[in-house]
Amino acid sequence: MVVIGALFVHFLFVALLLMPVCGVSLVLPYVDRRALGRYMLAAFGVDVWVTVMDGLLPPLVEQPPRVLQQWVLTLAVLACVALTLRLLWVDSARLRHSLTLAENAVATRDEFLSVASHELKTPLTPLSLKLQALRRELSAPMPLSSPERVQAHLDVAQRQVKKLVELVDDLLDVSRISAGRLELHPSRVDLAAMVRDAARRFEPEALRAGCTLAVEAEGPVMASMDPLRFEQVLDNLLSNALKYGAGKPVRVRLERQDAKARVTVRDEGIGIAPEALERIFDRFERAVSGRHFGGLGLGLYIVRRIVTASGGTISATSVPGQGATFTVELPLDAGMSLVPLVSGGR
Repeated sequence: MVVIGALFVHFLFVALLLMPVCGVSLVLPYVDRRALGRYMLAAFGVDVWVTVMDGLLPPLVEQPPRVLQQWVLTLAVLACVALTLRLLWVDSARLRHSLTLAENAVATRDEFLSVASHELKTPLTPLSLKLQALRRELSAPMPLSSPERVQAHLDVAQRQVKKLVELVDDLLDVSRISAGRLELHPSRVDLAAMVRDAARRFEPEALRAGCTLAVEAEGPVMASMDPLRFEQVLDNLLSNALKYGAGKPVRVRLERQDAKARVTVRDEGIGIAPEALERIFDRFERAVSGRHFGGLGLGLYIVRRIVTASGGTISATSVPGQGATFTVELPLDAGMSLVPLVSGGR
């Protein structure tokens, strides 16, 4: 019974000594494993030494010299103190990291809310003014009102409503991408026809921006794509080109290269700084000040996710002051199944 009780006490002692080591092992994924692993190895060796030399062996063999025992106990105390300090340091580092992430998230949220409220208000103001003018036109006597003026007010109102719809759609797409719920529904489409259709849709906007819109599209170029999402890619790239290259030519080119289709959209506008060429594809990122050019910074972020999920790539090249070129490469023959998108604009 004495032997069993002694063994139980020794095993309990070992368990108590190993508790700090087990606690440290739980935080190893969050810290430098090599540095903390050395502490654990030293602490484990000391625990074994103390348990065996001071607990199990004394009844069987002669105890080590007292000086050696004192050094071993000193090392055990130092190891426990070091482990405790390391744990405190790890906790404080994690807290500082979490606090930094939270502050960045709050700052990003506040900036986004400010930009979003401004962008949503921008089309609402002219829309309200045009609706008021339309009301006055309709209530005025016939000689003072004409169908042409009414149509002009309706055209402006329709454009502002279209901007609002696009802003809301971008926000919904970002929400779906973050949740992994945005899917592609591919079908066999002619990319050349879609590029020409997109150019025709943007002719009025190009006229208002003072841009000439040139299209080179070899056709037909058949591919398995989600037509609505490919149309969204073209619309975002053309909209950016006309916005940042106002008054300058915009060129769209579709060409076949081996088993890929390459779409390039080039403008001769303000261009993009070299350090921002990759950043513009991130969420809520833009290469220019929001005070001079509107936008939520979501268009290129959504475009890259769509292109990547379609098995393609997108890249940007630019010389500041000389325009920018966006290149999209998409596979022609690769069949695509429903691909959920998982998580910039210029």
